[in-house]
Amino acid sequence: MTHGRQHRYLRQWYAAVLGLVLGLSGARAVPAAEVLDEPIAIVGDRIVLRSEWETQMALYAMEVRRDVNDAGFRDSVGPAILEQMIDDQLVLIVAERDTLVSVTREEIEEALEDHIRSLRGRFGSDVEFRDALAREGLSERDLRIRYRRDVENQILKQKLIQRKLAQVAVSHGEVREFYEYYKDSLPVRPEGIKLAHILMPIDVSQAVVDSTRARLTGILEEIRGGLDFAAAARTYSTDPSAPQGGDLGWFRKGQMVPVFEDVAFTLNAGQISGVVRTSFGWHLIQCVERDAERVHARHIILTLMPTAADSAAVWARADSVARAAQAGADFCALAQEFSHDEESQKNCGELGWYPIAEMYEEFKIALRDAESGTITPPVATDFGWHILRVLERRPAHRLNLEDDWDGIKQIARQDKTNRILTGWLNEIRGQTYVDVRPLSGRITIGPDGK
Repeated sequence: MTHGRQHRYLRQWYAAVLGLVLGLSGARAVPAAEVLDEPIAIVGDRIVLRSEWETQMALYAMEVRRDVNDAGFRDSVGPAILEQMIDDQLVLIVAERDTLVSVTREEIEEALEDHIRSLRGRFGSDVEFRDALAREGLSERDLRIRYRRDVENQILKQKLIQRKLAQVAVSHGEVREFYEYYKDSLPVRPEGIKLAHILMPIDVSQAVVDSTRARLTGILEEIRGGLDFAAAARTYSTDPSAPQGGDLGWFRKGQMVPVFEDVAFTLNAGQISGVVRTSFGWHLIQCVERDAERVHARHIILTLMPTAADSAAVWARADSVARAAQAGADFCALAQEFSHDEESQKNCGELGWYPIAEMYEEFKIALRDAESGTITPPVATDFGWHILRVLERRPAHRLNLEDDWDGIKQIARQDKTNRILTGWLNEIRGQTYVDVRPLSGRITIGPDGK
């Protein structure tokens, strides 16, 4: 393979990976270094701010464990991130004009949870995750608020692209041609394991739900009796906003979980809600002030946390299921009956292939030296108790047609999709005013540009 061919393939591969990492363009946090905010790109009637670009740099640096202020990192990654943000805006312009593409609140909430969970999973613990956010001036609540609109935009763009590229397919001959052309630069597939699992989450018992609600009701009575709401938040709330008296600042509809904001937007200035249940726990909400489109609110939350007894009760059920599977019971039937992972449950608990190096540490320990057919005792993660079944293991190797046909076919389809998508984006650019102002200088392209 020539150097040019290899570079072209690797550039496309990198662009695809970077596009996934940067799918949530537009959060508003600014890294530690102060920057003077200014437009660095204009796309149609949209502006990309330097602070938005800095935020994406910070988030990507956090994901790949790099120093965002490192000059080499900024020079190598910064232009690609800006190009991705411009492409995102181009696609979004088209998506918002397309009446056949829409996004539901349920889709936003589900995707938001998935993105936060995925980001958290890149760290060894919740503490490491929160510390990484803190270094960038963010809390998890900030991340959820700032990501919500971006998640909606991302889903909108994905739906448009999926509809645009739904018919893209590669023939048997195209797969072989792709392999022969790029085989010297195809990645080495790391040591992997194919798993199935049964997930039994550790749910909070009804007794804990009821007692927590009763405790918050008591706090509400104290407030009604004269206790200052902010003082109560500082004393009782389990949210990071507690030191600020539970102050959440101003927010619009779509920035909070639906149940919370549905209540918040019914309150008048100074009014306090009754006890409200969300997926995070029990809340009291106080409207500080509001206007036609926004609410400034405080809240007190008592988080619902499983007790040791809750965990032990679920472990006992999971252990019983694991023993049944190890004794020869049909794992597929057990997964369909007991697993709470809705996606894998439909497929007999199958999770597919995972690089061993990227698995949860708890999985690595439980599966060390485990052979095909092994069924583990219950394994604990943040999601609950997992019963793992090893379906197959494979050593590290360079992709080849004999062992990795499906994987190579998928990469070949992605390559073809990238080329079609690049052509489509170039077409949109040709119809859209794009004024790029990177770290210095300015480039104007598109209609009426030079």
